[in-house]
Amino acid sequence: MTFMLVASSPRVPTLVYISISLVLSVYIVINDFKRNSMEFRLGSGALRADVNSLSEESSSSSLARPTRDAAICSSVLGHLPERPRGELFLRWKKPDPWEQMKWIGKPARCRVKGQLIENLDELYNFRRGYALKFVSNVEDKAHLLPWLLASRLNLNLPERRVYLDLGANALETSIQWFMRSYPCDFTEVHAFEISDSLKLPPEMDDLVEQEQGANNTLEIRSNSRAVAVKETPGIPKWMLKRMTFYNNFVSDVDDEATKALNITRFMKQKLKLKASDTVVVKMDIESSEWPILERWLQDPDMPELIDELFVELHYMHPSMSGYDWDAWAPRTRIQATNLLASMRSKGFFVHPWP
Repeated sequence: MTFMLVASSPRVPTLVYISISLVLSVYIVINDFKRNSMEFRLGSGALRADVNSLSEESSSSSLARPTRDAAICSSVLGHLPERPRGELFLRWKKPDPWEQMKWIGKPARCRVKGQLIENLDELYNFRRGYALKFVSNVEDKAHLLPWLLASRLNLNLPERRVYLDLGANALETSIQWFMRSYPCDFTEVHAFEISDSLKLPPEMDDLVEQEQGANNTLEIRSNSRAVAVKETPGIPKWMLKRMTFYNNFVSDVDDEATKALNITRFMKQKLKLKASDTVVVKMDIESSEWPILERWLQDPDMPELIDELFVELHYMHPSMSGYDWDAWAPRTRIQATNLLASMRSKGFFVHPWP
């Protein structure tokens, strides 16, 4: 019957063949995507994950799970972002709060320093709020707040609490954000900026200044029109006294001619930082971060020395062309993601900045 139907309707076989070919083509593309989505370039080599072997392991005895999970989380693979498995052409139709609604990213599958940390979100260039159009500020940092290490551990306990701002730009940018938003009272702040943009603010006015009264009690000069304040208070003078500013180029080497300073040497030898100190580092140094971080990956002291690290990795990607990021070629977004994952696997509690 089928043969007779086909013979009597010459248009049917053509439609059937086209449909079968289309289905097979889609299947081949999806299958190829699944096989290759776990392959990432790391340096000159390549990291390949055998998805089939991982599936076989997951069906093995539950007694082996802790060992297997520990092995995965000690590898780069465990810290890479989870990517879609098949059905790529239907993805846009599926409701996904993490890609369509959540300002805060989901937790990564592997912890760092025993604590939850956000999944590496390369889809949005690590800038969720801006990419989802929740804010117009590309430097929005709201997505970082739930994942701060100092929100889980009391980093105020050590006597010495140090914040290093590498690429501080101006006082009211990252330094002010950390002074206000990071839950740690830093006893030292070391800020580096090679340009002339980092300058001390003018004297603060009576609306925001706190001073010792005649009877040695803290006197806050109140603002009777607080609801109509038009200027955000700056950093108090007592906090400014804890800060040291450096007009140096943060680098992996020392070079007096270019005012370059080896930041690793500076931290270990000049500041004499110890693992028992609280140390928080923010790094935004216009692509000079790559050699520094690659060195830190090979230095087992650094993840012990640094409690939390925030770094803006500069790379070339079409979606960032409007911000002149083409200048950071040939570095790519996948290389940036791999580097962050590698650092987490070594014990760095690191976040993309901002």
